[in-house]
Amino acid sequence: MIDQEFFHNWATLFLIMYIVFDLIRNRKKERSLVMRLVFYSFIYYMINVVKLTLLPIMFIPFAVSVQLVPFYFVVESINIGYIPRAYIENFILLLPFGLYLPLLFERFRKLKLTIITAFLLSLSIETIQLLMGLTFGSHRTFNVDDMILNTSGTLIGYLFYKIWFILIEKYKSRFLRK
Repeated sequence: MIDQEFFHNWATLFLIMYIVFDLIRNRKKERSLVMRLVFYSFIYYMINVVKLTLLPIMFIPFAVSVQLVPFYFVVESINIGYIPRAYIENFILLLPFGLYLPLLFERFRKLKLTIITAFLLSLSIETIQLLMGLTFGSHRTFNVDDMILNTSGTLIGYLFYKIWFILIEKYKSRFLRK
């Protein structure tokens, strides 16, 4: 079994080595230290996305489940008066993705490209979970609700970015006038 802690520890170690190498090699480049730190935190965030969505990998047979009806489990849960924690977690999971992409990469400052990228990331995660279940066993399932919630979380993260950008521009101009 490949567990979450094993992956997290090794991935974090490689990230630390990359940060040291990058800071030494590119200390005089145009990217500011603050933007580098944001980029490093983005990589750490993505390590945790992988850890939370794909691990642990268990080499045991497990029943594979595929849910392709949008909001089937969500509506069913609301009808019985219970919202599983997993729905909230799936919504929150890619919310930072909607902040990081436009902040770090200029081409993602358009909503459409950010949402398409988030959807493709979520689709990739769900597909890998399905393939893991079909090949060597996994307790993960392919669930279209997860993709909808992940993509919705990214949308909210992008809206936070836009609001934050507007506020910075507003207060920057106010600060420069005084």
